[in-house]
Amino acid sequence: MAVTKAAPSKTQLVYDHIIERVVSGDYASGQPLHIGRLAEVTRVSLIPVREALRRLESDGVVIVEHHRGARVADLDSAAYHDVMQTQAVLEALAVSLAAPHMTAEDLAEARELNAQMDAAHAADDPHSYHEASLLFHGLLQSRCPNAYLRESLDRGQLRVAAARAAVVGYSTEIARRLSEEHLLLLDRIESGASAEEIEQLMRAHREGTLARHDTGQGLGSEGYAPPPSGS
Repeated sequence: MAVTKAAPSKTQLVYDHIIERVVSGDYASGQPLHIGRLAEVTRVSLIPVREALRRLESDGVVIVEHHRGARVADLDSAAYHDVMQTQAVLEALAVSLAAPHMTAEDLAEARELNAQMDAAHAADDPHSYHEASLLFHGLLQSRCPNAYLRESLDRGQLRVAAARAAVVGYSTEIARRLSEEHLLLLDRIESGASAEEIEQLMRAHREGTLARHDTGQGLGSEGYAPPPSGS
């Protein structure tokens, strides 16, 4: 059943504006963020901009320094490694706790998001690919009954997004493997697999992402590289 969402606050509008541009790479690592300009382009006053920047600083996406202003956090490959290593453990636990609470509608939506990732990759659309990836993992975590764990994972996902522009994408072969791992995980959740098995599958999925990064095979919020020409 679709849920009608309330209109976002002005602070949320600014927050979303910045996050979208970090994920797309329009705002690069270390790039200054001018409060006045942000207020102008989002058509709000300075107060919501400052509040959004404080939230983003708490999430680890933005750094705010006195007398120097705000800038996108400097998240490099080493920072990505640290975040993904932590995410592998936390997300595996969260999904194992969430699995018994997932509905048939949740699983159908997750399959649709995975299909959207495949379509975005085939269309050479990295923004849509990363957006669907974040939504896919967010959906799997959303049924986790541990609110603190969910919040910790949300902050980590944003830090992964902030690091994306500074790192290398995945090959088509790896993107295909990730898609297959998603489907296997969904199949096992649907069949009622044990929490231990779900946790192992999710952790292997994330640690495989990290291992491919460590061996120079690419990385990203879930990994993206344009498909070969003519594919």
